Amino acid sequence: MGKRYPYQETEVQNPDIQKTFFGQELEVFHTPITPRENALLLYQGKKPLWAPNRMTDFNMLMFDVDLDNKARGPEGGTDKMGIEWVYVPVAGGSMVKPGNPVVKDINHWEDYVQMPDVDSWDWAGCYERQKDQLDPNKVNIAGMLGNYFERLISLMDFDNAAVAMIDEEQQEGVHRLFRELTKVYKKMISYMKQYFDIDMINFHDDWGSQRASFFSRETAEEMLLPYMKEIADHMHSLGIYFDFHCCGFVENLVPIMIEAGMDSWGGQELNDKWALKQKYQDQLIFTDTPLVPDDATEEETQRAVDEFMKKSGADNKILVEPFTGPKCLTEKLYTATRSNAADVEI
Repeated sequence: MGKRYPYQETEVQNPDIQKTFFGQELEVFHTPITPRENALLLYQGKKPLWAPNRMTDFNMLMFDVDLDNKARGPEGGTDKMGIEWVYVPVAGGSMVKPGNPVVKDINHWEDYVQMPDVDSWDWAGCYERQKDQLDPNKVNIAGMLGNYFERLISLMDFDNAAVAMIDEEQQEGVHRLFRELTKVYKKMISYMKQYFDIDMINFHDDWGSQRASFFSRETAEEMLLPYMKEIADHMHSLGIYFDFHCCGFVENLVPIMIEAGMDSWGGQELNDKWALKQKYQDQLIFTDTPLVPDDATEEETQRAVDEFMKKSGADNKILVEPFTGPKCLTEKLYTATRSNAADVEI
C-alpha cells in the first residue's frame, strides 16, 4: 500500500516567496511532496495532493538558441525564419509589421524563406548557459512560440493566412509548409530532451479571437490535426507531455486537441472550463481558476474558492492559474484542494 499525506496547517505557515516567470511574487508552501511529483500525478491520470499551480509549480524555460524567444520578447529582432519582429509596448509583446508580408505566394513559399538548420544550433552552449535554470523540484516546461497558424500569419499577414487555410488553390502550399515545420519542431523537441531532459513543452498556436475560432473544426481537422498529432506522438515517444497554449474562444476545437493527443490546454477563461471538463472529463487537462477581483476581501475570496471546489476543483484534477486576484487566493486554493486529498495514496 502507498502512503497517505493528510493536510497539515504547518504547510502554509511562514511560506517562501517566489517571483514567477511573469514577475508576480507569490507564496510557495511547504508541500509534503515536490510540486513536480504532484503535477506529474495529474498528468499520469491520478488524483494529485493539491491542484497544481501553473504559476508556482512549473518552471518555464525559454532557450536562447531559438531566435524566436528573443524576437518575440521586449527586444524584438529576427526570428528563426528570418522574419523581423518589433516590440509594441501597448500590447506587451512583439509583432511583425503588417502590410508587407514576406511570403507573397504560399504556393512558392520556398522562394521567400528557408527552414532553419536546427542541427547547427549551439545546443551544448545553450545548456551551459541555462542549465542553472532547471529546477528538479518543479515541472521543467520549455516554451515553443509561434507554431503553424501563427507562423503562417507571421509570413503572410493574418488576412492572407486565413484565406490560405481554406482556399483549395493554396492549401497544398500550406500543407507543404506545415510538413517542413513539423520536421523542424521535432528536431527541436529531440534536442530539448537530449540536453535538458524537460518534462513538458508549452506549444503555442493561437486559433481564435475573443468571439470565435479563426476557422472551422473541419478546417482544423484537415489543415492542423495531422501535424499536431505528429508533434504530440513525438513528444510522448520521448517522455514529454504536450501542454497547449491556444488563445481565443475555441471551445469548438477542443475535440481537435484531444484527437491530436494533447495532454493539457491553458485556454483563456472566456471558455467555459467547467462545462468542458464535464463534457470531456479525463480526455484533456484544463486550467480553471476562480475569477476574483484584486481588491476582493478574504471572505469574498473564500466564497469564490468554495464555489470552485463544488465544480472544477472537486477532484483536484485541474490546473489552477491565479494570474490575478488578491494575495490570499493562492493560499486558499492550495488549502482547499490539499484538504481534498485525504484519500490519495502515493
